[in-house]
Amino acid sequence: MRGKRLTIYLGESDQWHHRPLYLAILEHLRTAGLAGATVTRGIAGFGAHSKIKTARLLELSVDLPIVITAVDRAERIERVLPEVAAMMAAGVMTVDDTEVHFYSAAFAGGLPAVSVGDVMTRDPEAVTPETPIADVVARLLARDFTALPVVDADGRVVGMIADSDLLEARLTEQRLGMSKVIGPALVAEQLARLKTAGATVRQAMTSPAVTVTATTPLADAARLMHARGLKRLPVVDAAGRLVGVLSRLDILGCVVAGGAHRTAPPSARLPQEHRTVAEIMDRDVPTVAATAPLGDVVERLLAAPTARVVVVDANGRPVGIVTDTDLLARVDPGERPGLLTLLRSRWSEAAAAEVRRHHGRRAADVMTAPVITVPTSASVLEALTLTVARHVKRLPVVDERGRVVGVVSRPALLAASLDLAPAGAIP
Repeated sequence: MRGKRLTIYLGESDQWHHRPLYLAILEHLRTAGLAGATVTRGIAGFGAHSKIKTARLLELSVDLPIVITAVDRAERIERVLPEVAAMMAAGVMTVDDTEVHFYSAAFAGGLPAVSVGDVMTRDPEAVTPETPIADVVARLLARDFTALPVVDADGRVVGMIADSDLLEARLTEQRLGMSKVIGPALVAEQLARLKTAGATVRQAMTSPAVTVTATTPLADAARLMHARGLKRLPVVDAAGRLVGVLSRLDILGCVVAGGAHRTAPPSARLPQEHRTVAEIMDRDVPTVAATAPLGDVVERLLAAPTARVVVVDANGRPVGIVTDTDLLARVDPGERPGLLTLLRSRWSEAAAAEVRRHHGRRAADVMTAPVITVPTSASVLEALTLTVARHVKRLPVVDERGRVVGVVSRPALLAASLDLAPAGAIP
């Protein structure tokens, strides 16, 4: 495997914001996701000031040479170069090509042997039990996540408020993903209704929250997330105060990073390396033809638990995907209120009549294309890498002829990485 080696030369007394520079750089490299780095303290040397520094007992220097070495993929090394350079007032950085003959991150229970604190998002957003629901919805609509920790006046976690909680409490009428595409006018109407109603987080939050600590092994947190069907876990300190949030995507990204260029003998292969998507995929895949009328598409969507339909050609090969948000985003703005009402309800004769108004629409008119797929022979790790890199939650699985034979989801991929059976995970 080809890689890059970053070598940084500096002095032991160099500082960055009142702390040793070498420790600050080491922390920065870790946060940036590098596979690892090593700090070496020299016994003698000289630098730009031509002063020889030595570790001999009788001539002990307080500013011995420090060397930081990191080896990783070229794109990761190149990404951190300007960031590290900005931290250094003096010193030298070199980068050279290297050949990695063996690399294996430490893994425990199928996941990298790290703690939650190494992966979590720090300084997360939070709300209180008294926060208006209108504010929660407005904040979540501007974010790429659908849940927030709820904290008391002392910062202790007392619950979680999620998109699903708002729906269950009937405070909102559709999931946030749909609200993001219905247009500003309809969103403004929704927020105005919520403000008038005056509901607060206390009326809908899930309490108590399922939490972990920063020292919890990542594999344990992942198992907890899988068992409880959660996407996000608040991370708390010993007093229960919020210090971070761990998401399922954080875990999957860590698995991908840890296995990106891992080379190990077959006897040491991990579940995500030897299991294939064919073993864990869901074979019940709703499909429609590209020429299917919009009414048929909506009917299949309403019947599909994942709110997704794969569009296939005459040979069963995928040419697109349709979701409820695709429908709302691609119909005329004036038609969105009626279609939105339909998607909130069960299929009925009234619903069918509403859809027939869109007489000229076909699946091909509203689908997202091209389709990102994965072959049945792909390993779980390969599928994980694809779903993280392309930001997709589900991947259609195709056979050797390119025909759709299944679909694999992020919860199923996480379960396979933990060597567990897929169960109870939310979409």
